[in-house]
Amino acid sequence: MAENGADRQAQIDPIGYLIGDVSRMIRTVYDRRVEPLGLTRAQWRVMTRLNRLESCTQTELATALEIEKPTLGKLIERLEVKGWVDRRADPNDARSKRLYLTPAARPVLADMHKEAEDVVAGIFAGLDGEEAARLHAMLDHIKRNLSEMLDDPALTPVEA
Repeated sequence: MAENGADRQAQIDPIGYLIGDVSRMIRTVYDRRVEPLGLTRAQWRVMTRLNRLESCTQTELATALEIEKPTLGKLIERLEVKGWVDRRADPNDARSKRLYLTPAARPVLADMHKEAEDVVAGIFAGLDGEEAARLHAMLDHIKRNLSEMLDDPALTPVEA
């Protein structure tokens, strides 16, 4: 029996909403767990991304986080006050600063990773290893499909 458009739409919409809801709930659970560390969602996002992009510029980090440079600048200032981030002159460009996590940030990152591991364990509670691996593989496949769609030149907005 062939699917009609309404049936297909009913299958697609709940999946998108469900993925969005799960993503939001994961962030909220994690937010609550790292709040005692003195971190807001915006701050922990900066720290985790900076941990991956050590010695990047503020512009590079803002692009990676998909936030405006002034917004990131304020977040960096708050993290500097806490002693977790350091801005240093770029040896190749006097106009630019490079961002680094400080040694004081390392224990905070370790606590953040521990909390993340606990959240992931809670997320997969009640699933066996095969089910968790299958879910991961399916989501990774969906992510690759979306990445290909985003790379499609036909979907790139045209500058006016």
